[in-house]
Amino acid sequence: MSQRPVQSRFFRAVGNAACLLAVLAMLGGHWVALQSIAWARMIGQYAREGSLGSAISKTFDGRHPCPLCLIVEQGRQQEERDQENLPWVKLGKAFDLLCDLRPTPVPPPPLAATPAVPFVPGQLPNWLESPPTPPPRAA
Repeated sequence: MSQRPVQSRFFRAVGNAACLLAVLAMLGGHWVALQSIAWARMIGQYAREGSLGSAISKTFDGRHPCPLCLIVEQGRQQEERDQENLPWVKLGKAFDLLCDLRPTPVPPPPLAATPAVPFVPGQLPNWLESPPTPPPRAA
């Protein structure tokens, strides 16, 4: 049996994973992942000091940020400032790769109806000339 299908499955899986990571990075998934790690660490740390319920409420109340939460917030704010400096944002138009909302020019309809085939020799018998009889001879 050929090894090609195994390689194809491998490259397809690696390609899908790379595409998924790229989409997550574009949508800010890296900040979500870091924030989730920070929340999990905070819940674990606060649960050692008290009950699980109080640890969860302390984690999500916003008054007890950990150093990683502060780093994530600073990174998000820096990314937003960088987004404001992009050229398409300065133009006042949103940059959209998926949907271009500019109107598509449509030519106006013709003023007078024109036939689909403008000239058909059968309709104009005056145009047709019969061949000369007898045919001319070469000299």
